Amino acid sequence: MVSQTRPKSTKRATIKDVAQAAGVSVTTVSNVLNGRTEAMAEDTLQRIQQTIQRLNYRPSRVARSLVTQQTATLGVIISEIDTPLFLQALNHIETIARHAEYHILLATTAEHLDDEAQIIDLLLEKQVDGIIYLSTSVYAKTDFLEDLPPSAPPVVLVNRITPFAGRFDRVNFDHLNGMAAVMDHLVQLGHRHIAHLLGPKDRASTHERLNGYRQGLARHNLPYRDNYVKSGDFEQDWRLWQESTLALVNVSPRPTAIIGANDRVAAVAMRTVQNAGLRVPQDISIVGIDNQAFCNYLNPALTSVKLPVVEAGKLAANLLLERIAGHRREIENNVLPCVLVPRESSGVAP
Repeated sequence: MVSQTRPKSTKRATIKDVAQAAGVSVTTVSNVLNGRTEAMAEDTLQRIQQTIQRLNYRPSRVARSLVTQQTATLGVIISEIDTPLFLQALNHIETIARHAEYHILLATTAEHLDDEAQIIDLLLEKQVDGIIYLSTSVYAKTDFLEDLPPSAPPVVLVNRITPFAGRFDRVNFDHLNGMAAVMDHLVQLGHRHIAHLLGPKDRASTHERLNGYRQGLARHNLPYRDNYVKSGDFEQDWRLWQESTLALVNVSPRPTAIIGANDRVAAVAMRTVQNAGLRVPQDISIVGIDNQAFCNYLNPALTSVKLPVVEAGKLAANLLLERIAGHRREIENNVLPCVLVPRESSGVAP
């Protein structure tokens, strides 16, 4: 005869189970769960806590949200998901949120006012406790943010250009000094003819980097040349970046270094230079911006400026959680450094 063992119950313990096992009322257990223990006897408190641990009881988030008016959910908006740049931060944001017992609700949006407004409205309908917006630095209307009611959950903006600095916590990137670091690097290598492929004109990062480029030239007593600045708008067809690079190759005197608007532009510039029979970096050095993973796999490996996306995501998550918990009152505006990562594509000037 084969004996059969009764399977253990997988039923999740309820607050009633805890109350019954501890010999107290449901209200008393609820008071412990919500920290209302000032008038409670110490032995009662310990008995309830031990029972909670023994039964492995975890409060229902749905039930708790009815009491606290919180859903333990954070909304994360990513405005540019077709490149892996902002996705680098998502895993870190999720980890920080999970350790704080929050879930993530992810949304993506193009940078159009109606689209952004709809996403914000959707997150508000889902009753998220806070929102992190990972944005490009595009100059766009921000009516959907300005019109948020005072009762709206806190919002942290990452890399978003806004005309109002006093309402939302912000985390931005120091594009200007990142570009200035590139200029210092190239000048130290002996370069005096440095070109720049510009990004989209509707982004603040493009203008900040151009200012950094200009300041770098001025700091080293180098002239600004209009024919050394060409379009590298990564929102356009890549063949236009190729045409801009060929135009730079044919300028006299030919640039000995080219700074791309981002790593993809720099990769196209590198291939274009090599197809023209020139060597990188022996004839022309190439530098990108973003420091994406593929920089290490190019031949030669691409020197790039690291955008602090991961650091911004971590900081934004912590700022938001502190704001939700009511630990801060003053609005923060953080500017994180963009650090140069030298690799093989930048070398001594010919």
